[in-house]
Amino acid sequence: MKKLVASFFVCSTLLLAGCFETTQEINLNEDGSGTLSNTNDMSALAGLAKQMGEKEAEKMSNEVIDTTMALSSQLDSIKGLTSEEKELMKRGTMHVNINLNDDKFIITMNFPFASPAEIKIYNQVTGKVLAQAMKEQMGNDVTGSIGGIEDVPVPSSFDDYFSLDFSNGLLVKMLDKEKYSGVANDVYLKNMKESASMGIPMSATYIINLPRAATKVEGKNAKLSDDKKKVTIKADIDDFFDDPATMEFRIEY
Repeated sequence: MKKLVASFFVCSTLLLAGCFETTQEINLNEDGSGTLSNTNDMSALAGLAKQMGEKEAEKMSNEVIDTTMALSSQLDSIKGLTSEEKELMKRGTMHVNINLNDDKFIITMNFPFASPAEIKIYNQVTGKVLAQAMKEQMGNDVTGSIGGIEDVPVPSSFDDYFSLDFSNGLLVKMLDKEKYSGVANDVYLKNMKESASMGIPMSATYIINLPRAATKVEGKNAKLSDDKKKVTIKADIDDFFDDPATMEFRIEY
C-alpha cells in the first residue's frame, strides 16, 4: 500500500509544472475576497501508477480513494512554510479522487482568500504541499529511485517565472524576464518539455470569474466571455518555452 501511494505522489509532482491538465479557477467577489481552486488531473498517469505499484496496484484495483482533508491537519509535516503561509493554509482543503479501474487520478485544492493578493501566496505553497506529501510517502530519500523513476528533480512551476499583481479591480500577470533568462537550468521543466515531445500533452488553464464586467482585457491567450465576466487563459509547456508572453495578462474590471 505504501509503495503504491508513493508511486501516486511521484506522479503528482509532474503536475507541479502545470503539465497534463491543470486548471486554476478564481472566483472574485465585489469586496476583493473570493475562492481559489487548483485542479490537477493526471488521469493519463493512472496506467503508469499501476505499473509502478505492481502487486499493490492489483490489490487496490477495486478500491476507490475519494476523500477530502483539511490542510490544517498537514501543517506540521510541511517543511519550509512561513508563519503567513501556515495561517493561510489552515483555511484550505485537498480532495483526492483516485480510481485505478476508471483510470482516474485527480487532486483538487480549494482555498478562500480575503484579497486577491493572497492568491500569489497560495500559488507558492501548493507545490510545497504535494512535494511534502510525496516525501513522506517515499521516506527521506526523495531523489532516489522508486518504481523505476531515477533522481526525481526538485519540482518547479510555470508560475515561478511570473510576477503577480493582484488588487481589487486589477489583475496583472507578467513574465519575470530576469529569472526566465535562467530557465535553461531548470531541470524539472526541461524534463517536462521532453515528455511533451514524446506525445504527452501538457496544458494549463486559468479561469477568472469577475464580480462585474471587465472594462479591459489584454493578453495573447486571454479570452473574454460574452457577458465579460469570465476570462480564460490557456497555454501549454511549448508556449512556456517558445513564447512565455502568451501566459501574461492584464485585466481591469
